Amino acid sequence: MRTNKPYKLYIAELMLKIPRIMIGAILTSISLEVILIPNGLIDGGITGISMMLSEIMGFSLSVLLFLLNIPFIFLGYVHLGKRFAFSTAVGISSLTISTGILEVFSPFLIGNTILLICIGAILLGLGIGIVLRNGGALDGTDVLALLISSKTSLSVGEAIFAINIFIFILAFLFFGLKGAVISIITYYIATTVVDIART
Repeated sequence: MRTNKPYKLYIAELMLKIPRIMIGAILTSISLEVILIPNGLIDGGITGISMMLSEIMGFSLSVLLFLLNIPFIFLGYVHLGKRFAFSTAVGISSLTISTGILEVFSPFLIGNTILLICIGAILLGLGIGIVLRNGGALDGTDVLALLISSKTSLSVGEAIFAINIFIFILAFLFFGLKGAVISIITYYIATTVVDIART
């Protein structure tokens, strides 16, 4: 019986965290599909790359999110363990499904106002932070950021922001200076919220 107890506790803990990971993924998808994308803003990381490819080539964002993040699930498995990889797979799958559902609705929060941008940034950071706090990730760069944070003095939020600088350079090329600058400000707010939500 003793040998089974840790395994049972492990499963029970995981079952408690999965709904939280799903909630974090849903909050992130709402930020993306309801606020950021309709207002011409871009996220960082694999999500940002997926958003640009979706805009330029017309591919479904939800499909791109899933396909481009698969290699990072394996990276997480190798360096951060099978539990992290499973939680990340749950998070990315939840993000893919919820984004796919929201894609069919017409955007209604369009205005690019400071309040709207802040709400989108806070929802994004909160969603990512909740998932990270519960042992998973929503984006390949989150996996890289966790690895960098474990080996340097950078926080996870700082590592995420540093990794994504080149994404926002691409955003400047595709969406212009205004869109890139607003995206950087939005993402800076989001990564600050990530660090708060993880603690």
